[in-house]
Amino acid sequence: MFRNIRIKLAFFHSAAFLLILTALGAILYWHVHFRLYNDMDEILHQSESRIRATSNLDELLRSDFRELQQDERTTYLFWSKDGELIGQLPEQALSQKETQMLKPITNKLLQTVTIDHQSYRLLQISCRDIKCNATIPVESITVVRSLRDVVGMLKNLQQDLAAGIAIGLLLSMAGGYYLAGRALVPIRQSWEKQQRFTADASHELRTPITIIQAQTEMLLRHPYHTIEEESSNISNILRENKRMGKLVDDLLTLTKGDTHDLALHWAPIYLDTVMNEVGEQFRLIAETKQIHVDSQVQPSIILWGDEERIRQVLLILLDNAYKFTPSEGSIVIEAHQTFHGIVIRISDTGIGIAPEDLAHVFERFYRGDKARTRSTGGTGLGLSIAEWIVKLHEGNIRIQSILGRGTTVEISFPGSNARIRRTP
Repeated sequence: MFRNIRIKLAFFHSAAFLLILTALGAILYWHVHFRLYNDMDEILHQSESRIRATSNLDELLRSDFRELQQDERTTYLFWSKDGELIGQLPEQALSQKETQMLKPITNKLLQTVTIDHQSYRLLQISCRDIKCNATIPVESITVVRSLRDVVGMLKNLQQDLAAGIAIGLLLSMAGGYYLAGRALVPIRQSWEKQQRFTADASHELRTPITIIQAQTEMLLRHPYHTIEEESSNISNILRENKRMGKLVDDLLTLTKGDTHDLALHWAPIYLDTVMNEVGEQFRLIAETKQIHVDSQVQPSIILWGDEERIRQVLLILLDNAYKFTPSEGSIVIEAHQTFHGIVIRISDTGIGIAPEDLAHVFERFYRGDKARTRSTGGTGLGLSIAEWIVKLHEGNIRIQSILGRGTTVEISFPGSNARIRRTP
């Protein structure tokens, strides 16, 4: 799929580049065409000025009149009232066939005539406009200039432009294919991430659904059993239903975060109060596993943010610490304000995280062999949600862990979040 998209993008890029090159080439060609013909017309008008400056046309008809022979590429044809050629200067510059083809037949002053694939630029001068004092009556004068050099230059320009466009098209195709590949890298990664996320979510949902279905079928096999007799099946259904509900809630939270649809309620948070409350709640839970919870929270810390979301981050981190810390272990909750901002640190003496898993713990549904297993009851989304919430508060979250010795999660918020400010 991505290969076809890449080819199409490269094609559209090349097509757009071809249109641009063609347009620029056409503009350049017509500009040069205009300048060359304009220069040619200027030369013809200069010749007309020299003719007008001549007091007697008999002088022009002399073959040795040097003033008009300075430019050998210009030919002057003198016509009688009957349309007969009286003479040309320089003599024998044009053949009889060519002079007959150049006979004035229109009133157009400037025109282009092609004879045997040879083009000429003509300027017709009527003796009615100038004083044609001559022994031989001259009705009009045609100033002729060959366009061979102009046509040759334009043809070479066409060839150069065509070659340039062809080379540019080939380069644009190669460049377009390369750039399309580079542009599709994040899209491909996002697509693969989405596919993996969908597959993982489907897998996580399939398990509780299967268990609920199986336990429900077990209940239907014995419709006359009491609730007490089927308490085990009912308990399994309730547990998996809660698990599935939590998974759906986590997925909805991440989805709203990805689409920026989740609004935060910004307000000053008394962080020390919140952390002490959450710590006290977990202290009661930790006693069931004989885990010691120690709080070292600096008083009077104020954080600007959403209290419910900050509380959710603390619950996620403490829940992970509780799950992966064995009996007789300890959990330390710390918070203090520094010159640069606020630092929250939650440490445990649990099983730790393997180095190869440490770089992936914030990925959705990621499970390490020891750090994150289904038996702990987690969905594999907690740390992803925690990271997202911390980033919304302009903070940073880091994890340090030694396998078999414990894990430390550190959250730092910048100084701008450590003082009260207006809601953005």
